[in-house]
Amino acid sequence: MKETFLVVLFVFTIQNSEAVNTTASPKECEERSVTLKSEFKSRNKYFFFRETSHKKGKRFDRIINSKGNIVMEIMMKSDTKGDEYLFRKFHRLVILENEIHEVICKMGKEKGKVIVYNFCGEQLRKIEMKSSELYDKYGF
Repeated sequence: MKETFLVVLFVFTIQNSEAVNTTASPKECEERSVTLKSEFKSRNKYFFFRETSHKKGKRFDRIINSKGNIVMEIMMKSDTKGDEYLFRKFHRLVILENEIHEVICKMGKEKGKVIVYNFCGEQLRKIEMKSSELYDKYGF
């Protein structure tokens, strides 16, 4: 019994020391070009089975690689009331140089965030910024 316990303990210590010594190498992204495709769908709102002048909208942003596969996809919901275009959460994708920037900004909040991805869709970093800086930098 004591010998089996020592053998099991020895095996666990060897496995843990091997796991500590290994280093993870980042996977290289082979994609060189991607395209951004945006699609907007809207439908009317109904009140007691009657159509109103208000509409609901959905904007889909898709990042598509050269093979035609979808790398990333996000959706932003909005309401339209006459000439107003209202949304609670501003969520868009932008391609800058060799990176994909996902811009997220909630209305009424002072700060928003930018999540940066490579062309394979792997997250590189997160950046928190003020909402006014986000609007100025990305020009939405």
